[in-house]
Amino acid sequence: AMQRSGGMLLKLLNDALDLARIEAGRLELEPAPFEPRQLLEDVVQLEQGLAHAKGIRFVLEVAEDLPARLLGDALRIKQILLNLASNALKFTEHGKVTLRAQRTEEGLLLSVSDTGPGIPEASQARLFQRFEQAEGPQRRVGSGLGLAICRELVEMMGGSIELESRLAHGSTFRVRLPLAVPASSVPVAWAPGRPCHLLLVEDDTIVATVIRGLLEREGHTVVHVVNGLAALAELAHADVDAVLLDLDLPGVDGFQVARLIRQRERAGQHLPIVAVTARSGSGDEAKARAAGMDGFLRKPVSGERLADALARVLGGADAPMPA
Repeated sequence: AMQRSGGMLLKLLNDALDLARIEAGRLELEPAPFEPRQLLEDVVQLEQGLAHAKGIRFVLEVAEDLPARLLGDALRIKQILLNLASNALKFTEHGKVTLRAQRTEEGLLLSVSDTGPGIPEASQARLFQRFEQAEGPQRRVGSGLGLAICRELVEMMGGSIELESRLAHGSTFRVRLPLAVPASSVPVAWAPGRPCHLLLVEDDTIVATVIRGLLEREGHTVVHVVNGLAALAELAHADVDAVLLDLDLPGVDGFQVARLIRQRERAGQHLPIVAVTARSGSGDEAKARAAGMDGFLRKPVSGERLADALARVLGGADAPMPA
């Protein structure tokens, strides 16, 4: 019960924060190459537990001509699909929920269909407004912000979202996104031939434990220090392949640490540095680059995003700095 309540509280908070960032113009998209099939499979895997518990099927249908890679904000696209899939599963008691993806001339068409009770026509127009929910026994579960956030995110991407529903015949949400095929051949995920020795500079022990666990699961060895001075001391006597650097450290902050590392490097040396931060400001990435950092990750991070960042800073000096 505590886990479920905590999870619901976290979702309510995240929904409110997302809308606040959108209103303030502080929420920025971070487009990068991603694998759409893997993203879709991740959504199905995350929602499969609820489908199984309710005794309904969750089906994935992917067109054969779907590009292997697309350019877009994979995290926000996944957020949209998770919102739509969760709603479909929440209101469907029998039958199935189907997630479909196909290529269009403009980019990508995603749809989530269910065999639920359907939505009255009078309710459909206001469903994308804030704090609005469909009538039903599950009305009290959720914030009523999910579809409003979906609409805002889709519009930020230059796309559109529409609803088709009939009472007793289920509902279908369609999302059209203008996503291009990336020209770069840099792989999204990277599996190095040898384990890397990494330095993690992070003052939050819980965040450090999560990041360290994700890295060690991939076979890397990680040395963790809690401040910038300890990081400089570690680098003075140990060789590392890359540094994962929090920007908001006690005492000497991450920007100063990066500058000091660059100042100490001899000709021909370049230690890859990836910024890992909870900051949401629009100028932080530029400041990190100016301080000498090669990569930029916003918390919370995933194993996939860590692997992608390491692939770019270790696998190609000319690769664009990941967001």
